[in-house]
Amino acid sequence: MKFPLHILLVILSISLNAQTSKKIEILNADNTIANTNKHPDYWRLIGNVSFKHNNALMHCDSAYHYANEDKMKAFGKVIINQGDSITLIGKKLIYFGKKNNAEINGNVILIDKHMTLKTEKILYNLKTNIALYPNAGTIIDNEKTINSKKGSYYSNTHKFIFTDSVTVIAKDYNIFTDNMHYNSKSELSYFFGPSNIISKNKTIYCENGWYNTKTDIAQFKKNAIITTDNYILKGDSLFYNKNKGYGIAINNVEVIDTVENTTIFGGFAEYFEREEFVEITQNPMLQILFTDDTLFMHANKFVSQQKIGNKKILAYNKVKFFKPDFQGKCDSLSYHFTDSIIQMYRRPILWSNEYQITADSLNFLVSHGKIEKLFLKPNPIIIVQEDSLDYNQIKGKNMIAYFSENKIKKMNIKGNGQSIFIVKDEETEEKIGVNYTECTDLILYFKDNKLKTLNYEIKPNSITTPYEEVKEKDRYLKGFEWRGNEQPKRKEDIFTE
Repeated sequence: MKFPLHILLVILSISLNAQTSKKIEILNADNTIANTNKHPDYWRLIGNVSFKHNNALMHCDSAYHYANEDKMKAFGKVIINQGDSITLIGKKLIYFGKKNNAEINGNVILIDKHMTLKTEKILYNLKTNIALYPNAGTIIDNEKTINSKKGSYYSNTHKFIFTDSVTVIAKDYNIFTDNMHYNSKSELSYFFGPSNIISKNKTIYCENGWYNTKTDIAQFKKNAIITTDNYILKGDSLFYNKNKGYGIAINNVEVIDTVENTTIFGGFAEYFEREEFVEITQNPMLQILFTDDTLFMHANKFVSQQKIGNKKILAYNKVKFFKPDFQGKCDSLSYHFTDSIIQMYRRPILWSNEYQITADSLNFLVSHGKIEKLFLKPNPIIIVQEDSLDYNQIKGKNMIAYFSENKIKKMNIKGNGQSIFIVKDEETEEKIGVNYTECTDLILYFKDNKLKTLNYEIKPNSITTPYEEVKEKDRYLKGFEWRGNEQPKRKEDIFTE
């Protein structure tokens, strides 16, 4: 009598469950054991067990069926198939039918059309299609592997949320972060909090942004930084296309060369990875650190070329720079790091204390944060304003100025040397004449950036004209042009016309 009753209970349970999708439906079991003495709360199902709930099919080697609680405990090789979208595999399952919750343990694998997740435990809701894994998990998605200590997966939208120790290992880059969202269908990664993307020749840091790992297009925001072996690129927002080797930096842009002690600031930058240069525009400024102070330079555009063997900075149009003891202006400029030469083009002019220095071409040598030499040719001329009417002037064919601790110490003038000096009474400082001298070569010696001695190397031809007899045309050397109103007196002046 007892055994037929158990069979009857099984038949009644299957019949009732078949009438409603809210209850777990037992589809198959090779053997069914019901024992009210040993396990009154459940039936044992043994061999090729399969059951159904909410259009999900579940298979296992054996199970306990808690009919009153609408709960299952499954053992052996557990498999859950939810349509053709989700497959869950594990060693042990506890399924709560009333809440649609599945707890799977032991070498758990979750598979959908786009990825495979491996972990030790998954909590999965068959109604919301949300999976939580509280232990370390590994996702294999195409050519990349994603690891995290814990996370959740929304299968309807193919979205992962990782919240602890996330690493992405791909063919040519790695990602390290603590808070990342990832869509396995679109292969888009979203970063929330400190994140590092590391590749062979660069590291990208941001605290907010996204990266499409399928197209290799990304945007990084909030303290975004690209660090390479040669320089650092910063911006409020960085856009990067890896396949094209092209990037854009927007707002509060900085290009920092830690080796050469230079930084370029601006509002906008374009990054050309293959050509190895960055263009900076929108009110850009170059900062060069010298031993004792800093040089600030403004231009319409700066180009930072980082190619090994041809490393340089180019400044285009309306260049103006300021250093407390050294200022300059020209149309364009280049700073070649290989030979440490700064070249100024098109109406170049320098000011060093009271000296205005011009030539068709001005080049100066910078070494270890100090100015060493200044080369002027052709048509160089040095002018010092005596007062609103008169000027002391020296010119020649070629000039070389030698510096010590960023101050002029000596200047050699080679060929066609000429000078005009105002002669004053030593006691009254009253102007008494104008001296004009011609000499092939001259040497000027300075102390504290002031001219102390002028040596004429070959016997000069010198004429001094009484001041009251000086004609207007004799006050100036050929090529004289006073440009004192163009001199930047402070850092802010480099931004004015």
